[in-house]
Amino acid sequence: MNVRDKENPSGGQAKMQTEKSQTEKTQGMRFRNHISIIAEQTGGLLIALLIVLVPSLLENIDELMETGLEFMDGKWLLVNLGLILFFLVIIALQFAVWSKTYISLQDNAVVIERNTLNKKKNTIGIRNISNINTEQNLFEMLLGTCKVKLDTNSRSTADSTDVKIVLKKADALAFKQEVTRRIRDAESGAGKGFSAGSSAVFSARRAAGASEDILRETALASSGDAAETEDYDVRSDLGDILQHGFFSVNILSVAVIILGIAGAVRTVFQIVGDPDAAQTLIGAASGVLVAALIVASALWDTVKDFVRYYDFRAKRRGDKIYIRYGFLKKVEYTVPVDKIQALRLKQSFVARLGKRYMAEIVNVGMGDDNDEKNSFLILYSTEAKLNEKLSVLLPEFLDAAGAAVERQPSSVWAAWSVPALIYTVIVAACAAVCASAMPEYAIWAAAGAAVLEICLAAGMILKYLTEGSLAGNDFLKLAKGYFARTYLIVRYRKIQYVRFSRNPLAKACGIRKGEIHLLASSANTSHSIPYFKGNGEEIIKEGMLR
Repeated sequence: MNVRDKENPSGGQAKMQTEKSQTEKTQGMRFRNHISIIAEQTGGLLIALLIVLVPSLLENIDELMETGLEFMDGKWLLVNLGLILFFLVIIALQFAVWSKTYISLQDNAVVIERNTLNKKKNTIGIRNISNINTEQNLFEMLLGTCKVKLDTNSRSTADSTDVKIVLKKADALAFKQEVTRRIRDAESGAGKGFSAGSSAVFSARRAAGASEDILRETALASSGDAAETEDYDVRSDLGDILQHGFFSVNILSVAVIILGIAGAVRTVFQIVGDPDAAQTLIGAASGVLVAALIVASALWDTVKDFVRYYDFRAKRRGDKIYIRYGFLKKVEYTVPVDKIQALRLKQSFVARLGKRYMAEIVNVGMGDDNDEKNSFLILYSTEAKLNEKLSVLLPEFLDAAGAAVERQPSSVWAAWSVPALIYTVIVAACAAVCASAMPEYAIWAAAGAAVLEICLAAGMILKYLTEGSLAGNDFLKLAKGYFARTYLIVRYRKIQYVRFSRNPLAKACGIRKGEIHLLASSANTSHSIPYFKGNGEEIIKEGMLR
């Protein structure tokens, strides 16, 4: 207490009461998404309208040049006015929704209210938030905005982001830091007070339209976490990205590219050797265009990882992993370690030949959107470098990552014989029906059946050589695949439930298989356990109960 407070004891109390009152007013202050969200939501519709209008204009460009605006008379005028009116109505509706939708930070929840005719209020408990991530596409980079994505520990919404909020970049950073701090305080049992002064500063400065620099300082100060300003532990340079792109190559896409280039070269030689080259060129133009599109698609499938994971970097600070990457779309993830359901180690066919591995994490909130199916942690690297990076980012899984899985017992062939026999009978029956219905194609039907049987045998052999499992003390490790291989490492306590089964022949051989279920997106929720022998079932069940 300073001298003035000593002279007037009630003055200090009055000041504290005033600050408390101001905090209560600003802590639950509501704010809207940035207005650019309307453009993002209607941009796809505008592109669709342009696709409809532009071809019609180009098709009649000669008439348009001759008659000018008279071309727009009659039905074309009505059609175009109708499309424009429809687009304006959609924009007006989106504007109405935007103007009536508010976000607010309550003591223990993030609240999104939509006060339109169909009123809606979505309340997300701070304790239930599994991830709070940011994303910035090219349009948002130009406008200086940023998207904040909130995910919760919910199986029903695991396939999509629960909440997406668009704010100015500095505001988004401040919002993320404030929510992150509240999550940390909630986990540490700090109660509902949370550090309300920091929240008041955030809300008040947002309401006052503070500058980006001030908001950035507020964000860093409110977080109390220097992690955001430190260097990253794992950084990927151009060589790492190129290596990752090479080992993640899709063999089918490469084959398409080679065949497309070979076809284009053959077409060029035919045109050069044809005396009527001009007519040949015109006749082959459509075919060349289609081939070029196919090759371009396959080429993009091959090189897209370079663009997507440009400047990939990651770090571990305390109980959180920070990941960022991207060129045309910049993405930043903050992943709480205790929310990670499993670690996945992957080898493509090329990577398996080159003995390279990459690591992904399985959790709710990373890689759950349609355009973000991969949740990278470590790009393709040698086993030694993988373990080195894993020891920094996720040491909890290091021992399990190096443990060798046990191949399925040889008696698995007996268990597979039943479904293989059923498959063979169905293939033979279909071939016989085709041969009897079309005798002239009997040889082709027999050849097709033989190819299917060869594929079955090859698949069973590759499956036997690749798959396996290991039930350790704290982890279950699964290996699956045929040409490529994927390892899944999951802690027993993260398994939601498990189911075991076996057919009569497997029971006679004393082996069984299973299936575990995790709290993740539908693509990652269920994982099969290959056939195993021994007390693996008891180890898994006991581990889940610990």
